[in-house]
Amino acid sequence: MLYFTFLLQYQIFEELDIPTVRNPRLPQAVIDNAASELITADVSMENGPNAIQSMLRTNYIMIPRDRTRELVQSIAPDGAEIRAPGNKRPELVWVALVSVGPFHEISADGHEKLNAQALRMGDISLPIYAYRDKWSGYLLKIKLLPNSRTAAAIGHLFLDLVAEYNATPIRVTTDKGSEIGWQSLIQESLRTMCAPDIYLDEYPATMALKSVHNTVIESLWRWFEQTTGHNLKAWIVKGMEGHIFHPHRPHHSEIFYWTFVPLIQDQLETFRTYWNYHPVRKQSEKINPSGHIPAAAFKDPQHENPNSRMCKIDVPLDVQESARAVLEEEVGPREEHLDCWYSPEFSKLADTTYKEVGSPSITVATAWTVFQSMAARIDQNLYN
Repeated sequence: MLYFTFLLQYQIFEELDIPTVRNPRLPQAVIDNAASELITADVSMENGPNAIQSMLRTNYIMIPRDRTRELVQSIAPDGAEIRAPGNKRPELVWVALVSVGPFHEISADGHEKLNAQALRMGDISLPIYAYRDKWSGYLLKIKLLPNSRTAAAIGHLFLDLVAEYNATPIRVTTDKGSEIGWQSLIQESLRTMCAPDIYLDEYPATMALKSVHNTVIESLWRWFEQTTGHNLKAWIVKGMEGHIFHPHRPHHSEIFYWTFVPLIQDQLETFRTYWNYHPVRKQSEKINPSGHIPAAAFKDPQHENPNSRMCKIDVPLDVQESARAVLEEEVGPREEHLDCWYSPEFSKLADTTYKEVGSPSITVATAWTVFQSMAARIDQNLYN
């Protein structure tokens, strides 16, 4: 019976011209060439014989495993060691950061340790975005956003940064991501208009790096977590752990944002002040300033190094307004992307409710108590 089954299968394969490893129905040279192209294209050498064989099979190219192994060993002999279980990836090569002065280059990045996945409080998410000067280490701006992964929000935030300093840097360095689209376009436009003598071909206005290479801003987050972030998270999740906050209850998310967003932004500004005025340890091997206070170095770079200079590119107010108008025409108003945590209708309801409960002081210590009072009053007004 088994013999007839195999015979029937063989007849079907022959009639339909289906390729197999034993009968690939292609010249061996064509098969070897296709496999060689795949192996050569795998620059990281992370695909072994099984993977190569499977990839070829999707294109109806059948090749024996032994032949695949021979080609892999011939073309990429170091691949087996790279793919071996327990093999450690090469360590990153650290190089000294070099910059001419403040605003020569600033780094930007988002912080996701207070997002929905981290807090596990339903849809509550508190992403943060920051800008830091490379030369001085000065924290230029840190902001809590409704969503830090949209190009519109980061574009408006970058224009806020430009408005705060009435200037733009020579270069903005970021991670790779879709959220930097408008920011990069605005930066290049401002550079072209306000500093036409700095050619984009010779010195690009933007640079997108892998996160592990964007060390100027990435290194900041460790200190933020240590001094502020861990305390913030512990304080926020108390409401969930204490059964005060229920994400499925009507208005609980809106009340949370109304109560906590201003407090968290105040904490971010407190961290910014601390960071900009804390003494940095001396590092003799460092090329950029060390043993300094970031704010002092940022405001008077030549005091730290006579050869340094302030590199900011002045941006006139009318140019800022034009850039904002173009961005708003394309993606909508600033407030819609940077300050829209809840609807205007709820804002009125929350303001009224806050007065009804006596307008208590909202601090880190009292925030959840105020939340409880407002939630109870809103439930009472809506359901009684």
